[in-house]
Amino acid sequence: MYHFQNQEFGFREEILSRPYYKTDPITGGGPAQYISAEHKLSEPWKEQSHNVKLVGHSDLNGWGDAFQIQVSKGICYVAASGVNGHDGLTILDVSDPSKPTILNQISDSPGARTHKVLKINDDIMITNSELRPNLREKYPELKGGMKVFDISDPINPKFLRYVETDGMGIHRPIYDRDRKLMYSSGYRDGFDKKILLIHDMKDPANPEFIGQGWVEGQKNDESYTWDNSIVQNEAWCHEGNPWGNYVTAGWWDGGIVLFDCTNPSKPEFKWRHNPHETHGWAGCYHSFLVPKGSEFGIVTQETVTVNCEHPPAFITFYDLRNKDIPLPVSTYMPFETDPYDMRPIDTKWSKTGSRHGAHNIWLDMEKDDLIYIAWFNAGLRIIDWSNPFSPKEVGYYIPPGNKERFCPQSNDVYVDRETGLIYMSDRWGLGLHILEYTGK
Repeated sequence: MYHFQNQEFGFREEILSRPYYKTDPITGGGPAQYISAEHKLSEPWKEQSHNVKLVGHSDLNGWGDAFQIQVSKGICYVAASGVNGHDGLTILDVSDPSKPTILNQISDSPGARTHKVLKINDDIMITNSELRPNLREKYPELKGGMKVFDISDPINPKFLRYVETDGMGIHRPIYDRDRKLMYSSGYRDGFDKKILLIHDMKDPANPEFIGQGWVEGQKNDESYTWDNSIVQNEAWCHEGNPWGNYVTAGWWDGGIVLFDCTNPSKPEFKWRHNPHETHGWAGCYHSFLVPKGSEFGIVTQETVTVNCEHPPAFITFYDLRNKDIPLPVSTYMPFETDPYDMRPIDTKWSKTGSRHGAHNIWLDMEKDDLIYIAWFNAGLRIIDWSNPFSPKEVGYYIPPGNKERFCPQSNDVYVDRETGLIYMSDRWGLGLHILEYTGK
């Protein structure tokens, strides 16, 4: 904390400290940030675990740079991350999870990210199609939006159609199974950056755009409703999740947002809450989830820099019993953290040449489920949040490194309710790990 003299009123004002943010770090979904990153690792990390055992592993036939996962009826779909140059989908037989077997690999054009895969039902699957700006001229045939596939033959998906949106397309689609609606982060002409898009999914093979939601300041000619000296034009929708007739959304450096979507064709903005803007907490708000049956929210950010160049992402728990007043009640970080620097006190986590902090959470969880979340170089973390005021870690699994990648970049996690097994992908080459929680 420091002080300055207010000349007009003659009293000293206090300016609260904020954690350090490196200026202009290399970010993004590609390999650039890893290539020149310094690190202090001299050999691959060994496997580390507590209450979790490894059941099976696949290097995905060299497509180990992996992202979103879907599992059902012994079939596993893994989308590629593109970090090592792979774009497309790997399909595996996991009926024997100790021996996952690749059944098919489908390559996609490098002109668009298709790293999100979402199974709607046994017949329809959707991936995003998010155009890479620097490759639009090279691949003019690609369309931004969503790609719809027929998976009645689950091993051989058949492309049906594009669902086009404006601009670069869609980043992340989420399916509301109760209301048969799709919530996605995507572009619309007349708006700055991504907003909330809503599609009617009554005919899953033909998603129909019906509504859009945004934060005031994103529409052309609107004034900012945030402090842009901090948010720096990065207030945009990353992901929208269902909460009854509401949609909860991570709004990147704009914090979290609540919409009333009782009428999904006209979402009503309710509020925005942003500790990044007000208190200097980590930005890049990724997921805002209220598990079915709960009145408490789980909010995660995403770490987007290497070596903790920005404060690492973590989890915040919110009391939402009053829907109009979001109230943070606790946080979760796996290691002791300096309260001012907001980085782990053990500096080994920030000297790996890789990301450290929260990323994808298992989104299909319900009130009584444990939290399963990927934590980049700290692997899988499992949290008992039965008391949201006092969450407790009950298990973890950090995959071993190899000669190319000394530590993990655990990226996405999915729990198969049919078997209880955990599926975790790695962002930069360590493939797919199939795990079992062995705690109580």
